[in-house]
Amino acid sequence: MASSKIFLTMLALFFLMISSAFSVTSIRLQFATKDGVQDLISTTCNHTLHFEMCVSALRSDPRSQKSDLLGLANIALNISIAHGSETLAQVSDLKSYANNDTQLPVILSECIEEYTEATENLKEAIHALKVRSFDDMNTLVSTAMTDSDTCEQGFKEMNKASLLTDRNESFSKLCSIFLSITTLLS
Repeated sequence: MASSKIFLTMLALFFLMISSAFSVTSIRLQFATKDGVQDLISTTCNHTLHFEMCVSALRSDPRSQKSDLLGLANIALNISIAHGSETLAQVSDLKSYANNDTQLPVILSECIEEYTEATENLKEAIHALKVRSFDDMNTLVSTAMTDSDTCEQGFKEMNKASLLTDRNESFSKLCSIFLSITTLLS
């Protein structure tokens, strides 16, 4: 009786190991197509709200060709940081030319403050991603998205046409893409 229990337990463990191996293999096969990582990018981007932008952004980085999901998350975060830094530089340039208007320099100063904070938060998110602190990462990136929204809102409050709508929207979308990818990691 005891030997039959041991045999059945061993048999169950054997089938469990075999089924786990097939499960892992089927997941790998899902991504192992002719395009390899390209399919991983498409599959990953299908989980975002901004598929086209996600695919375009990730494929623009040569590292994505050999990246796993964590690598794609790092790339998405780095692209978000770069976009925030470029926006910050653009806002600084705009402010230096905004001498004819009394309200515009005030709005742009607020945007400089917001994007400075946003890029700092995203840089902190790099560490949170490394240690897989998803709650901290989510908070930092969500705050960065709010910062760009606050910049945009400054124009509306002063009844000014925003000079940064496209950049602010792109920044929020890039951050959203990163958050969607990290959801797949958690």
